[in-house]
Amino acid sequence: MGTDKRTIEAYNEYARKWVEINEKGLNIAHDFLEKPAMYSKLPNLKNKKVLCLGCGSGEETSYLKSLEAKKVIGIDISKGLINIAKQNYPNIEFQVMDMEKLIFPTETFDFVYSSLVMHYVDNWTRTLNSVKKVLKKNGKFLFSTHHPSIWGAERIRDKNKRSSLLGYIKFPKKNDCKIYGDYLNTRKIKDIWFGEFKVTYYHRSFSSMIKDIIKSGFEITDVLEPKALDKIRNKHKVFWEIRQKIPLFIIFELKKK
Repeated sequence: MGTDKRTIEAYNEYARKWVEINEKGLNIAHDFLEKPAMYSKLPNLKNKKVLCLGCGSGEETSYLKSLEAKKVIGIDISKGLINIAKQNYPNIEFQVMDMEKLIFPTETFDFVYSSLVMHYVDNWTRTLNSVKKVLKKNGKFLFSTHHPSIWGAERIRDKNKRSSLLGYIKFPKKNDCKIYGDYLNTRKIKDIWFGEFKVTYYHRSFSSMIKDIIKSGFEITDVLEPKALDKIRNKHKVFWEIRQKIPLFIIFELKKK
């Protein structure tokens, strides 16, 4: 099973609103933490063929193209987002496609880029093998995903506070305990973002991620746990303080041997 139908439907229905959130700069985790870290790891793309997995409404494909890539193709499983991408960036090729079943010829691309999409699939092996097939030898796959230490935590939200807890309290006299979160077990999580955007994603431990990568035959060339940019320290003080000490996303750079 790939991306949950609930998530696909949510992105289709919420596509325009999702674009507005990003255009208004309301997604500070993307703009001031994940995107800068991902862009810092981009190789020289001049005259290279690039595939963008989970391209959404196309902004990143446009950026990749601006780096003198020979060709950039964006794919996403959401028809709603792909329609917006085609309207906004008519000079770039976009296709509705499942990243677990890429239909491009073997060894088509020099570089594959994927921003915050891998957590939507329950089986990394199929996606990694699919990417490896379309990558040329020595090609790289750069992707970001949820950091397991925070997304495996118990998230509590109410009007007055938001908590993210991973740990336990023991009551020795009662031979009992209270556990917050579940880090070690791969599991499906249903969530609501921005108060109305219903999504489903999968939590997996760091060891599970590494085992899937090793099984695929990719070589790990770098791993990043990015911090928020210092320039938002004053404007988004709480976010900055938390993301200087506790990770939100993790980035893998892989190489096809």
